[in-house]
Amino acid sequence: MSLFDTRTLSRGLAKIFANPQLWLTVFVAVAIFVSFIYIANRFSTIAQDAQDRLVNVRVGSLQDAFAPLSALYIRDPEKLSLYMRDMADRNPTIVEFLAVEKIGDAWIITSALNEAQRGTNLVGYDFVLSLAVAEPEQSFTVEEVLGGKRFFRTARAILSEDKQTLGVLLTRQSLSEADRQIAGNIQTSFFILFGILLLLLFLFFHHARIIDYTELYRRLKEVDQLKDDFVGMVSHELRSPLTIIRGYVAELKEKGVHAENAPELLKRIDDAAQAQNMLIADILDVARIEQGRLEYAIKDFDPASVIQSVAEGLTPAASAKGLAVAVQVPSGVLITADEGRLRQVVTNFVSNAVKYSDKGEITISGKSDGKNFVLRVSDTGIGMSAEDVKKLFGKFYRVPGDRVRKEVGTGLGLWITKQIVEAMKGTVSVESIQGVGSHFIVTLPLAK
Repeated sequence: MSLFDTRTLSRGLAKIFANPQLWLTVFVAVAIFVSFIYIANRFSTIAQDAQDRLVNVRVGSLQDAFAPLSALYIRDPEKLSLYMRDMADRNPTIVEFLAVEKIGDAWIITSALNEAQRGTNLVGYDFVLSLAVAEPEQSFTVEEVLGGKRFFRTARAILSEDKQTLGVLLTRQSLSEADRQIAGNIQTSFFILFGILLLLLFLFFHHARIIDYTELYRRLKEVDQLKDDFVGMVSHELRSPLTIIRGYVAELKEKGVHAENAPELLKRIDDAAQAQNMLIADILDVARIEQGRLEYAIKDFDPASVIQSVAEGLTPAASAKGLAVAVQVPSGVLITADEGRLRQVVTNFVSNAVKYSDKGEITISGKSDGKNFVLRVSDTGIGMSAEDVKKLFGKFYRVPGDRVRKEVGTGLGLWITKQIVEAMKGTVSVESIQGVGSHFIVTLPLAK
């Protein structure tokens, strides 16, 4: 099977197992197919058995009725042969009709449909002949196959009035016509089965298309919800820094740029502008990632200096909250990644740790495990529940709670971080306990 076929099959199976409705449809289709095959086979067996029984009963009745006539004319072979031909004309399945008598140690054909057989030794009826001789008041039939066709050989003793055996009636009847009818019925059944299977396939694909539409509708609803969340988030987060900036600008206008607290007001204006700039940068990064336009400058470098630089840049903000920042990253380990994007990732994790930690320490550690560089950013902050951890890297997701809502954020940072790390052939995960703290772990490939 080609790669394309394997992928197509894999996608098809994944879709079936992901949609219980399709799985049920496949199960019903297979069940109908198997049931139809079973019923058709049973029908064929029952029909053939019934047909054989009917032929057997008919030939037994025929010989029961013909035996007394044979007893009257067994000494008149010409007339008995004439009656045999008349009987065969009315029963076209009879291909051989014989009356035999035992002369000496041999059974000789005395009357027959085929004149050429008269006076010859009997051949081919030994078993059924012995049965008829042993039980002279019953007819006996055995089945045989000659040249791929089925036949019945039947024997019935010819008895005198005092129940003495005068001879034996023998017939050979063809079952070809019956078999032909049964084969025709089976063929018709399979044509019907094929039609049913085509109908089932049509219904299956139609059902699959309906599920596609349902899935599309669900995704459109998700996109619509994301759009609403995005518009709401952007309008709120953009308005907040602008409100702060305008408030401080108004205060500066009122007090003048030489007011005693002017430097503090200008710093707050700058902080709000930086927050707004970070929000716009996040939105632009999301657009670039989704369009596949985010650029990476992949190279081999030592991450220690980048991590140390980020830690030093955020230490003042951490110290203002009474948080210690510890860096435990050995130098001399080379990784293959984008230096600027690694700075963005570490900044995101450390700044979040500063935001959501009110006491304790933030630890940035790194080590090589032989294949990857493992970076861990640990904090003693508010932590998260297991349910929040599952959703943490989703777009626009923010952990619910007043403590999180009071911090400026879009819910895009961790989603962007995950996309960046994975684009650099790495992985990102989180371990967290609510009320204890969190550990964000990033792995990036070592330089070859």
